[in-house]
Amino acid sequence: MDMKNQKIYYNEDADLNLVKSKTVLVVGYGNQGRAQSKNLFDSGVNVLVGLRENSDSIKKVKQDGLNPIEISLGVKKADIISILIPDQTINKVFCEKIAPFLNPDHTLLFSHGYNIYYKKIIPPLNVNIIMVAPSGAGLIVRKAFKKNSGVPNLIAIHQDYSRNSLKLALSYSKAIGGTRAGSFLSTFKEETESDLFGEQAVLCGGIPALIKMAFDVMVESGFQPIVAWYVCFYEVKLIVDVFHRNGFKYMYNSISETAEYGGLKQGDSIINEDVRHKLQTILKDIQTKKFFNEFEKDANNNFVKLNEMRKIKFESLFEKVTQSLK
Repeated sequence: MDMKNQKIYYNEDADLNLVKSKTVLVVGYGNQGRAQSKNLFDSGVNVLVGLRENSDSIKKVKQDGLNPIEISLGVKKADIISILIPDQTINKVFCEKIAPFLNPDHTLLFSHGYNIYYKKIIPPLNVNIIMVAPSGAGLIVRKAFKKNSGVPNLIAIHQDYSRNSLKLALSYSKAIGGTRAGSFLSTFKEETESDLFGEQAVLCGGIPALIKMAFDVMVESGFQPIVAWYVCFYEVKLIVDVFHRNGFKYMYNSISETAEYGGLKQGDSIINEDVRHKLQTILKDIQTKKFFNEFEKDANNNFVKLNEMRKIKFESLFEKVTQSLK
């Protein structure tokens, strides 16, 4: 891929006044919803926070100086509806609280393409459907914004009814801090599949599993759990911070020859062609909707399988050591 042809949008490419001329309803006040709501508000945007009646989050919204409102009432008042609730609940909320009150002036905004790409919801053709997806958790989005910085945003336009959806998406991105770091164009398909793959293969699957297995190997070989914990877990952030700054070459130039030699020699023996095949299978399961079907089945079964996996993972010696040291 020729990176020179990848357009990255920055603050000067976005008109903040466009989103400031609108009323934004943020549906949900979890990690991402709270961060984006507060960033929008600090950017001068008229923000409403859509919640269920008697939601536990109403008090928190008020404490943050924002205006809570019942979701369907908020839809009637808003121009942009930013839906920031869990993937497994969007369908029900959309059908009951949002869809009946949509009109051609509305823009539906998502930070994950899951429900649109997999057709869990099918909005009308006479609304904008856009995505502004921060490349980081809500806490990071808020923390970076408060430092006058931001995290990169992925922008996608699924339905451009008003013919100005890209400008609107960039304006929203600027309001939450995205164009400070850089925002780039993608698609709902690409964002959904790449996000799921990154979570499963690296961020929430591969890295934690490798750390846990390395810890277990050391303990089984007679090392003290606390020693294994520091080597396999604690030092991970230190080394990630180094290569995150300027790449892997920078990291190798920053460590000892002993560490560099061992890392270069053994890395490929651990992450080998067998792992490549497994990664390809993970991606295939995402692209063929096998993972989607499995997740939806478990979600509709009150997450029986997920809760079983949680019990196995979170009652390990590794977790006990972690809690004792934190």
